Amino acid sequence: MSQLVALGVGVGTLLLLAAGRLTGSEVLRRLRGPLGLLALASLFSWVVAVTRAGGRWEEAAAVAVLLVLSVLLIRVSLLVVFEWLPVKRVGIEVPRLARDVVALLLYLLAAAVVLRSALGVEVGALLATSAVVTVVVALALQETLGTLLAGLTLTWERRLDAGTWVDLDGIVGEVEELGWRSTVLRTRLGERVMIPNSHVARTQVKMLGKGASAIAVVVRLRVSYAAPPHAVKEVLLRVAADLPGLASTPPQIFTREFGDDGVIYEVRLWTPTAWRMTDHTDDFLTRAHAALARAGFAVPLPQRVVQMVAAAPAIDPLDRCLAALSRCALFAGLHEPALATLARESHPLAFAPGEAVVREGDASRALYVVAAGEASVWRGGQVVGSVGTGEVFGEMAFLSGESRSATVRAAGHLEVVEVDSAALRVLLAEHGELAEELAQRMVARQQALAAHDAAPTDEHTRGGLMRFFRSRLHQLVSG
Repeated sequence: MSQLVALGVGVGTLLLLAAGRLTGSEVLRRLRGPLGLLALASLFSWVVAVTRAGGRWEEAAAVAVLLVLSVLLIRVSLLVVFEWLPVKRVGIEVPRLARDVVALLLYLLAAAVVLRSALGVEVGALLATSAVVTVVVALALQETLGTLLAGLTLTWERRLDAGTWVDLDGIVGEVEELGWRSTVLRTRLGERVMIPNSHVARTQVKMLGKGASAIAVVVRLRVSYAAPPHAVKEVLLRVAADLPGLASTPPQIFTREFGDDGVIYEVRLWTPTAWRMTDHTDDFLTRAHAALARAGFAVPLPQRVVQMVAAAPAIDPLDRCLAALSRCALFAGLHEPALATLARESHPLAFAPGEAVVREGDASRALYVVAAGEASVWRGGQVVGSVGTGEVFGEMAFLSGESRSATVRAAGHLEVVEVDSAALRVLLAEHGELAEELAQRMVARQQALAAHDAAPTDEHTRGGLMRFFRSRLHQLVSG
């Protein structure tokens, strides 16, 4: 290379690098390394030519320029073949590992060609004469080569694309990158876990997908032998059917085995987000605990050691019902014997956050008084109101016999008192004079609700409500 050509190439390359930095060109940024090496090799060749350093220096400078030019041409070819053509034209992205392997082979081939043409070095003969060194190096790099070949196989199969969720030896994470040596996972805790490709190729990998198809999350729990399996399955199915984040595939309940301390049930919850198995398991077990308690089914304790401890004073259910009813405006004014009768026949119930107390369209079998907590009222999938401590809901549908017009869900931990037809029947059978008073209270409550909704009621409407409530209460007494 002549002095002027070497100087021109070196200065031109430096100007090109400066223009790329000023304009922010993505192509020049990707070629910054080879262009910088070309500038240094050209300027080095120019210095050697100017100083007349000798034949060996000129030969070394020429080889350096040829090697750098080869690297630059290969880099440009790789950008065109692997990025511009498949991505821009076809919309297919070539895996990074495949690009790197092809680039390495091309670099080695270019180096062999340059060494042979410029220096007359026979690379094949050189490798053949150093067979012992080759064997030693191969043995030393056995694990590395195995990892590399495993990475090539995983890349070729294209099963571990970025964004795929996997369970690898108990590590659940999203594939971020499949590299030369390792696969990088991002767990749900935000950790980046690097796993050697050789280990990934040898172990069993559970493919959890990207959320396109449903996968079963398996939850197991024990219930007392005193609970009939068919009744337990009905309770667990209702709980599973009401969980958020599940697929349309119906949940499945199996009687798995008879354990030492109870019957073991297996619940399969089908969800497109199986990597959120911890959240789904927590939701199900939290709600199942409350639902089984309401149904009177005990979750047995492990029977290992008997330890006698002083029991904490339990709150009498009758006292809880009495306190809740006395705070409710609908029943607060009743005299004490009548209130005690109603409390004795009512049922205290507890609900976990998100559980439905009543559902829209269900048959109305009771009215409910909120003892503690708050509930949200849903209609048509939208929240339309809330019910707090001391308030009552469901009385109109209960007395009219119509289906529930809204779904009421626990906003947090919720305790309610269920007043069904049997409780009101006992109350009115013992205190028949209360039918008129309860009818008046219910009319007053409906008028208050109508006033809140800006829908005033006239005397005719009030009289109709009185007759309606009075007739329904008398029907309860007569059975």
